[in-house]
Amino acid sequence: MSLQLRDYQSKILDELRRGFAMGHRTQILYAPTGAGKTEMAIELLRATKVKGNKAAMLLDRIVLCDQTSKRLEKYSIDHGVMQSGHWRYRPYENIQVCSAQTLEKRGSFPDLSLLIIDECHQTREQTVEFIKNNPDVKVIGLTATPFTK
Repeated sequence: MSLQLRDYQSKILDELRRGFAMGHRTQILYAPTGAGKTEMAIELLRATKVKGNKAAMLLDRIVLCDQTSKRLEKYSIDHGVMQSGHWRYRPYENIQVCSAQTLEKRGSFPDLSLLIIDECHQTREQTVEFIKNNPDVKVIGLTATPFTK
């Protein structure tokens, strides 16, 4: 099965690409639950891979890593999962699904072009440091809840 985006999803991705072209290195994709943020993220991961670059999606819970991996598999998109002991550990793949804790332990991600952060309104301090210390990485945060206490 191939990924088919809705018109509004394609327009959102066009706006994100335009933002990068204008020099915005970090952006937020804010959309309500059910809008297809994961599908839009998957399309961005796929497009980055097609260009020969590396992309990663960062998730803060193991269950979300597994769910995202299954979605990529549904669309026949090769990827690896960077998570302790995961059966789909394939560090050579250009698309990686990562637990936040694994990225924190690694401290870097060689040649990463795009980082997508799920639930970015709850971004961990170490993730913020990673973004600051890797100025060449473009970042997109996903959220349905852009405000926290």
